[in-house]
Amino acid sequence: MSEYQFYDFRALDRPLTRNEMAALRSISTRAAITATSFTNHYEWGDLKANPSKLLEKYFDASVYVANWGTHEFCIRLPQGSVDYKLLHAMAPGKSLRVRKTATFVIVEFGFESEWDGEDDGTGWMASLMPLRSDLLRGDLRCLYLGWLRCAQDRGLDEDKLEP
Repeated sequence: MSEYQFYDFRALDRPLTRNEMAALRSISTRAAITATSFTNHYEWGDLKANPSKLLEKYFDASVYVANWGTHEFCIRLPQGSVDYKLLHAMAPGKSLRVRKTATFVIVEFGFESEWDGEDDGTGWMASLMPLRSDLLRGDLRCLYLGWLRCAQDRGLDEDKLEP
């Protein structure tokens, strides 16, 4: 196997429509697609769409794992449900980013590490999905952990205060 990439997207606030599922099917003929998920792995190819755009348009959470060490977990939140300025202030760098679209706030956790060949990413979503509910309830502890990862990766300005 030359490379491995795993994608897992979940719709939590509402199920996908038939038309949306058909649009996703046009992106991948091999993906497992349900009214609440799109899951696929690639060993020689890649997803034929921009994962960020898929999250913005259809889903509320996504996981991405690649054998070259990339690990990402992203959460889409309705814009009025969270304080964007507060979340953005807690997201200083590459390991934790917060951005805004017209109607959503996107929180992106990411890190690079050596891939052990056994963690294929398939169990991540079930473990990480509750963090979205935490953020919607105002529990920001997961953002602090992302901030700490930025500090560990030396991705903070020296004068940046701890949140």
